[in-house]
Amino acid sequence: MKRKSQSRREFLQDAVCSGLALWGLASTKSTCTAQILDERKINRNERRIDPIELPLDKPGVWTLHFRYKPIRIANLEIFEAGGRLTQATVWYLWYQVYNMSGEPQVFFPEFELVTKDLNTSHLDEIHPYLVAQIDRIENPTREPRLRVHSSIEISKRPIPPSKPDAIPITVTGVAVWTNMQRRAPGTNRFSVYISGLSNGLAVEESPTGERIIKRKTLQINFVRPTDDQRQRTGDIIPDEMTGPAEQWIYRSASVIRKEKKKAD
Repeated sequence: MKRKSQSRREFLQDAVCSGLALWGLASTKSTCTAQILDERKINRNERRIDPIELPLDKPGVWTLHFRYKPIRIANLEIFEAGGRLTQATVWYLWYQVYNMSGEPQVFFPEFELVTKDLNTSHLDEIHPYLVAQIDRIENPTREPRLRVHSSIEISKRPIPPSKPDAIPITVTGVAVWTNMQRRAPGTNRFSVYISGLSNGLAVEESPTGERIIKRKTLQINFVRPTDDQRQRTGDIIPDEMTGPAEQWIYRSASVIRKEKKKAD
């Protein structure tokens, strides 16, 4: 029987996995191969955002790498205030982070959805029961390394550093918003601002003497070319009409007002 020839990529992959298995750095050669293929096979719906250096970055600033799927819409069960289960339309943003800074970094995420057409603001919500349902959707094989974490859970342990020449160690999370058809009815354009991915801070002074504290933030722009009727899973897509949907910015986090001098 004629043996199938290997491509150069397959040959190198086979050699690397054989060496790792020999040194005990991979449990088996087949496991290593599966991990490499899994890393290469990033879903077409996933988008990867690498950190970039901004003019306001200071020495020592680190920034996590970010992957995400466009916001999805799902009908899930949620507990009402009285403890009764009911169906709710949920928007959720699945994401992964990994750390190439060389040191463990704690990730305290904050996701703020800001509508451009209605001028409303919505922080992500903590609903453990919803997160468990989303985990069953996004991680159907229930792999521990792909378990979906809430914004609180993901902040409890530092994101471990990944080696430059190794498969990144990803941690998976989700941001959740409920009842958006009531809170922002008919919205079609909005942005999600994600802070906590970096320790970058900058202070600027306004013309009135106020000190404005800014945080390095990832901004993702979305568009929904549909309405609140018959919402479907993939209605929301990245908004690339005027350029890339994603950008790193320094965004105002708080304002310190200048104290007035007391009269003598």
